[in-house]
Amino acid sequence: MTHSLHRRGAEADLKNDYVLLVTAASGINHVGSKDKLRQVLEEVWQVGPTNIGSNETGTILSGVDIEEIRANLMEVPRVRCNFASKEKIRQAIERLLELDLGMSVTVSGPTQDILEMCGDYGIKPHSINFSLDIWGKKEKLPPEEALELLTMCGHGLISKTLVAETITKVRQGKMSPEKGALKVGHPCICGIYNPERAKTILERVAPSTAEVASAVEVGGEDF
Repeated sequence: MTHSLHRRGAEADLKNDYVLLVTAASGINHVGSKDKLRQVLEEVWQVGPTNIGSNETGTILSGVDIEEIRANLMEVPRVRCNFASKEKIRQAIERLLELDLGMSVTVSGPTQDILEMCGDYGIKPHSINFSLDIWGKKEKLPPEEALELLTMCGHGLISKTLVAETITKVRQGKMSPEKGALKVGHPCICGIYNPERAKTILERVAPSTAEVASAVEVGGEDF
């Protein structure tokens, strides 16, 4: 799941950002695996992911409900979701261990945190993937605050223009960080975008409460 490796940000922020992928293996155990992945979907949903979805239906951020995702799993079914705390990803792992369905599981997050969890649960990772950062003409990249949002969609479906416009509106007090986080995440279809972390990122550029009150008083946009 290399599309989840390029998330950028301070270590403290990334400690509230965990991606989970559970999948059958094509040509090995995918035949008849949909019911198993539906069990997985139900269990992780009970834990409370910040986002969940699939390429076939979209995500809960785009208005799709969990029953639509459940009913439209593809031939090689996958469950992709995001959790905004170490406690919740641990709960999800515990539930998957209890199910013991023989599916492939990938967890993406701060390496030391993931290794600590594996040690606690007696899991030996068969492989670890790392991003080697961005190479080339970095001066052509968007600002770091934009990259923190853009890289939460590893398939590249969130445009830098959308992010720039959203940051500008939040900075001007014309859009709340919460609304901005949902707007930016709408195009990401696989479910690994973290709206809670996005809200935190946008709160850094948001005006103060006094500035917001002043903007509303003179006819600013609804929040």
